[in-house]
Amino acid sequence: MEGRDKARDDKFFNCSEEHEYRYVSKLYGVNSEEVHLFLDEKCQDGTIYYSTHMEIYRYIKKMLGYEIPV
Repeated sequence: MEGRDKARDDKFFNCSEEHEYRYVSKLYGVNSEEVHLFLDEKCQDGTIYYSTHMEIYRYIKKMLGYEIPV
């Protein structure tokens, strides 16, 4: 598994960019499909709108129980 880009952590997740979903979900390995669907749902309902990547990692940990990727 590739590590996350720490320079991206403070940048905002862009819900309108598919590559953003792929980048973050890929960090969760075998759970990537579940994370991708979770991100899509939370973008659509506005929960993660204007969230940084790190805020999203923390939210995934809180809601899905997956550790913050290193």
